[in-house]
Amino acid sequence: MREPELNGAAELRSAYEAKARAELADADALIGARPGAWDGEVVGPRIAFVVARRSADGSGFVDATTAGALEKAAGALGASGSVFMIASWPVAAATSGPRCARLRLALEAVDAPVVIALDQAGAEDLAAAFDVPELRPGHPVRAFGRHLGAVGDFAASLGDADAKSRAWIGMKSVAAAAGLETKGRPKAP
Repeated sequence: MREPELNGAAELRSAYEAKARAELADADALIGARPGAWDGEVVGPRIAFVVARRSADGSGFVDATTAGALEKAAGALGASGSVFMIASWPVAAATSGPRCARLRLALEAVDAPVVIALDQAGAEDLAAAFDVPELRPGHPVRAFGRHLGAVGDFAASLGDADAKSRAWIGMKSVAAAAGLETKGRPKAP
């Protein structure tokens, strides 16, 4: 099969985006996930965040307060506007094997060098997807060209200064292991 001719950066980006979206659709098909199981940059994201499930109200991956805190954290980690979000368990009936295979395929499709789980169930799925031991906050793991990490329950940490500090240290440790240059601690709301 002959490679398509591309005339410029815009065409190249468009081709990569189409490829990533097709691979994400293939990954979602493994468990019958519908649109909305992932969001964000599919070409060149610097950070991917993993949550087990979308927010309880179904409005997004996380509630508005948590989304704002993640946006600030991504900026402080040098990845503002370059983030991918995925729910590791978008279909309630999905069993662990297919669920983790989907997560792995989706993360390979977007190729983010840093992947951070934002809750315990997401961390368990991420560890299983990349066949690594338990992911613990502040202890990044390198696997298959990515730096993986966990922060505990990020949403719950926002109401406790000590827990929020531990979550930030966890995020910063994974980003630093991947060579991202951080810009300090995110500003409090």
